[in-house]
Amino acid sequence: MLPIREIVDLSTGAVTLRAWGAHVADAYLIDLLKITATLAALREHWQDFRREDIERELWPAYWRLVQASLDGCTLPRNLNWHDRLLLLDAMWQLNDIEASEGKLKALEQRAAQRLARVTQLVQGQLTTAPQTPPLTSS
Repeated sequence: MLPIREIVDLSTGAVTLRAWGAHVADAYLIDLLKITATLAALREHWQDFRREDIERELWPAYWRLVQASLDGCTLPRNLNWHDRLLLLDAMWQLNDIEASEGKLKALEQRAAQRLARVTQLVQGQLTTAPQTPPLTSS
């Protein structure tokens, strides 16, 4: 099971990050699209990157996503490069789509099965329910 929160120990203190809900994905879709490829490359080859290698317009998107991930805490000031990578890695782990894909498909299948069952029950009740005669005044 994927974690929903993670404590990240930074050089200037610890923060708790949480997995993004659908509201974050919807609100920050442009940011997510903007930085996905860069973050994947950065995460895989972090030792080859320097802070200056990242395009300037990506940092505001990164910080918005970090802020959206914070869980009841504030981000310490003056984070170094290693801290930024730790935050990136934690966000990546918490929101790993590939790892959760199988579970999501299983949930979707179960939901479809239950919906079909409920539909059958409702249809069965409607066709087999006893008919009560209308009330007439005598």
